[in-house]
Amino acid sequence: MSSEVENVNAVESESEKAKFSLGGATLYGINAVVGSGIFLLPATIYQDLGPASLLAMIFDAVLVLLLAVCFAEVSCYFDKNGGAFQYSKAAFGDFVGFIVGLLGWFVTIIAWSAMAAGFAKLLIMAFPSLKGTNTFISIALVVLLSVINSTGLKSSKIFTITVTIAKLIPIFAFVFIAIFFIKGGFDKGNFTPFLQLKDGMTLPKALGSTSMTIFYAFIGFEALPVVAGEIKDAKKNMPRAILGSISVVSILYFMIIAGTIAMLGVGILESGAPVQDAFGQMVGPWGKWIISVGALISILGLNVGDSMMIPRYGASIADEGLLPKVVSKKNSKEAPYIAIIISCVLTSLLLLTGSFEQLAELSVVFRFIQYIPTALAVIFMRKKNPNAKTAFKLPFGPVIPSLAIIVSVWMLYMGADTKSLVAGGIGILVAAAFYFLLNGGKKQAS
Repeated sequence: MSSEVENVNAVESESEKAKFSLGGATLYGINAVVGSGIFLLPATIYQDLGPASLLAMIFDAVLVLLLAVCFAEVSCYFDKNGGAFQYSKAAFGDFVGFIVGLLGWFVTIIAWSAMAAGFAKLLIMAFPSLKGTNTFISIALVVLLSVINSTGLKSSKIFTITVTIAKLIPIFAFVFIAIFFIKGGFDKGNFTPFLQLKDGMTLPKALGSTSMTIFYAFIGFEALPVVAGEIKDAKKNMPRAILGSISVVSILYFMIIAGTIAMLGVGILESGAPVQDAFGQMVGPWGKWIISVGALISILGLNVGDSMMIPRYGASIADEGLLPKVVSKKNSKEAPYIAIIISCVLTSLLLLTGSFEQLAELSVVFRFIQYIPTALAVIFMRKKNPNAKTAFKLPFGPVIPSLAIIVSVWMLYMGADTKSLVAGGIGILVAAAFYFLLNGGKKQAS
């Protein structure tokens, strides 16, 4: 009997060692946000405001932090996988939790298919001889990462941290070297006039458009709480990892845009790869290749993160009894292999249909179905647990969560078209129908 207990303790100890530390969790959070987008976004960010887009970057980073700190506080109540799904379920019951969870799982699968396709596109740009193999490369990547994920968290954790560090090296190199070229950019007049409104654009409209573009670049910060169960001392380390990762990403983004403007000025609008061109001017022709490789590694990192997060999201819904229990079934390596298979198959099917690019545009709207309930959950969880001592608590009562909700609604109003909003509404109705189909006879969670 004692030997069995010792074996159980040994397995638990090994499982705990395989979990992310605070540093590893922070790297995971950075990896979830920083993708290929920031290498391609400078022209879009610059086009409506000119150099003043840097102020929009700061403004938007603050707005994203409003949402992030809501995730940070409410995450303190949990030490298991699920993220916004768990928060919504605990605050508002099974019905809302199921809708948030199912749509969250759906939108992340769509996003993964887009990221896999993006990896294939960048790889073919670097190696033109691979032209015509986009779909094969994308599906092969999804299958490979799913297999790696099924071998257990430890393998995935090592892979995630390695890829994240590898992709951050060229980004940090750009940021560090750009510091020495900022003054030169001012001297060349690349920052004047500071506000350069695009023809036909008003300041509020330009600010809204630019803010939405930048906000899209930050999407992914909500992925970290989804894998809370894979982080050591999650209630303490989760909020720190969220705030740390968003702060680092904000600084990196600001410096990448500033460095690119310093080198190219209005020429950003004429460049197909502005960050690559800017770094090429800083360090020579090999700079372009470094950034190109960095972009490729960056989007690979996003794919690695998605391969870990997406199946665990689906498994967490099943763990709560809102999806068939078989979805959360684990193998001997404690990997939710059924959810991994489902996620892999659905992602591959989207890649085969070729319709994922249109669906990916809906991902922003669907993500707000996670953001708004999470901000509301902060207020409700405080009322439900008035004596709870959390590792992180927002000041000023309901002010910050309320601001986060207003920001989310403003983002939807400024950046989403009618079709996307209608699609979001349809998604909610479909998820509600699935809930009553699968759980109609069950009592609502209190």
